[in-house]
Amino acid sequence: MKRKLTSRQASILKYIQKVNAERGYPPSVREIGEAVGLKSSSTVHTHLVNLEKKGYIRRDPT
Repeated sequence: MKRKLTSRQASILKYIQKVNAERGYPPSVREIGEAVGLKSSSTVHTHLVNLEKKGYIRRDPT
């Protein structure tokens, strides 16, 4: 069972899904930050790590 998302994590996940459906590949960390109002790429990265830990996304290490 997947763990509950914060509102920010839900916004990030929704944006990733939207962009991936439109272009066929996910947005960059910078694009995600701009879309959800986060200036720090480190903060976006932390949210991505948490989304991965909760089982909502899988990240490619490359």
